[in-house]
Amino acid sequence: MSFSLSSFESDDITCFDIIKAFYALTDNELEVLSCVNKAQPLDIRSIISIIPKDRATISRSIKKLMAIGFVRSDKITLDRGGYKFMYSSLSMREIREKLTLNIESISKRMTAAISNLTEEKCTAMYESVLAKYKK
Repeated sequence: MSFSLSSFESDDITCFDIIKAFYALTDNELEVLSCVNKAQPLDIRSIISIIPKDRATISRSIKKLMAIGFVRSDKITLDRGGYKFMYSSLSMREIREKLTLNIESISKRMTAAISNLTEEKCTAMYESVLAKYKK
């Protein structure tokens, strides 16, 4: 999946577009997040009953969502022995706050990088391109 800031030039951008782009989520991962958020806590089997995809696909989505901190798991011991994992997500308010903080942080770093853009740096980049392809 490729991300381009120009994709945000549209007037009909949604919060989900921003979440997908910012965290490089696939449509499937966003669907799993939505499902877990709305009907939490859920186990893998319950998610598959809502989103009819194979277990490996749902598991990968859960792992990605856990890695970015949107989903957490709880290990539940079963009465008949064994265990299963139940998944729940941050609230939409918590997701909004996390996204807002991350975007503000990146915006500050981007602004600083832009202010450091000089003719000398552009010339140096041009010279490195020439040197790289010089035969």
